[in-house]
Amino acid sequence: MPIMHRLACLRDDLIFFIYLFQRYKYKTDYTRVNEFGQCAEPTEEMLAEIREQENALSSTPTDQPKRRGARDKKRD
Repeated sequence: MPIMHRLACLRDDLIFFIYLFQRYKYKTDYTRVNEFGQCAEPTEEMLAEIREQENALSSTPTDQPKRRGARDKKRD
């Protein structure tokens, strides 16, 4: 086996061991919010904040009239 190929395989092995060490050292944080605003295990604080936002949205009156669909227009 040529020496350059051996060095390339050694480099790949070192990178793989670094990857394994980082996976061991830095565990996955399931409470972290992703780019879509979702997380795997929300905390109680997150759930309370979501409930407050839902209550605030449901209590605000809508200024726009209700939109009528095609079936509602036919009945008039």
